Amino acid sequence: MIKNSGATKGAQHYISKVQDSLISHGAIGIQMTFDADRRISGIVFALPAPQGGGQLNFKLPCEWQKFQVVIKNDGNSRWKQDEYCYKVAWACLKDWIEAQMALYETHMVSMPQIFLPFVVNNNGQTLFEQVASQPDKFLLG
Repeated sequence: MIKNSGATKGAQHYISKVQDSLISHGAIGIQMTFDADRRISGIVFALPAPQGGGQLNFKLPCEWQKFQVVIKNDGNSRWKQDEYCYKVAWACLKDWIEAQMALYETHMVSMPQIFLPFVVNNNGQTLFEQVASQPDKFLLG
């Protein structure tokens, strides 16, 4: 069974929780991105860069349509309900962020470290997107 498949609150509740968590843990700016159906498809936020180096921007997606396929494959008959899939996806994203914040609060990681795959370069790509598009240029060792 998919985590949060019994979510009872609307997506906006979980989105607000994500925003609140980011703000209370040091985000200095937050924007929403929207898909063609005017649903929030992600959050773009800024954190202070380590050692006073300005700010780092991050792009955190919520690809709920991909999540919808997972719900379908799990045998959940509600997979056809876009709003249901959308809210469960945001509920799962909220839980992931809360788990990351627990690591941050215990000083095990820094905020930029948590979100490193989602840091945005000057071309608007995340680090992950850049590595995925050119894996031969990011060989380690």
